[in-house]
Amino acid sequence: MQITKAEMEIMQVIWESGERMTTKEIAEKLPDKKITTLITLAGRLIDKGALHSIKLGRSHAYEYWAALSEKEYQKLQTQSFVRSIHNGSAKSLISALFKDENLTKKDIDELREFIKREADFHD
Repeated sequence: MQITKAEMEIMQVIWESGERMTTKEIAEKLPDKKITTLITLAGRLIDKGALHSIKLGRSHAYEYWAALSEKEYQKLQTQSFVRSIHNGSAKSLISALFKDENLTKKDIDELREFIKREADFHD
């Protein structure tokens, strides 16, 4: 599932609220977006399986809530990235991270500790 930058703005607002939100409430958080644009973007997110919605009464108002959490979306994106860029190899991804000159010793120590914890958990 690919979420565009504009769609991600809506998801971020909903994830941050942690609750169901109406179109109007989302619009208040994203004042640079027109209601019609928000409804269009939300419709795309519903089609992608990222949002759920219900119509409120007989008006054109809707209530939206996330179909997946931000962590679930991050996991999906990470898995997709590892499959497409690193041929499904987490080892290749981690190797690329370690070869990155921007990692500090602290970063490497934290990664080492994380890998150790995960290895212990899977034993």
